[in-house]
Amino acid sequence: MKKSLIGLLLCGLSASAVASQSAGIFLGSPMSGVQLKQNDLRFSLGVDDFGVAVDKTFNLGALTQNPQLNNGYTFVGAQFVDDHWDKFGVRSGVGLEIPVNQFELYGEVGPTLYMVEDVNVELEAAMGVRVRF
Repeated sequence: MKKSLIGLLLCGLSASAVASQSAGIFLGSPMSGVQLKQNDLRFSLGVDDFGVAVDKTFNLGALTQNPQLNNGYTFVGAQFVDDHWDKFGVRSGVGLEIPVNQFELYGEVGPTLYMVEDVNVELEAAMGVRVRF
């Protein structure tokens, strides 16, 4: 029984060590709000102008096999923003993430191609802070 409990505990510890989760706030255009990051997936919810975004992130250090670029990332995703001009779009960009203790400070910039009601490309940016747990 003790061996089973120790085995389950070790499996739980190794799974939590692999999983990287963080949550925080961001300011940006076209929306500002809250964000949840689970490993390389991000979920953003805009609260000033309602919006939802989902992104897949890629570490630049891993992509280029250059550890000096580990703080940089690129992303692709989609977003819906409920404002008067932009609605649904696909987006991509580059960013910089700086870890400070249990926090992550980040900033990013990239184009979004909006495709509903009118085709439009907007250059958008965001900066924020997340807490890792």
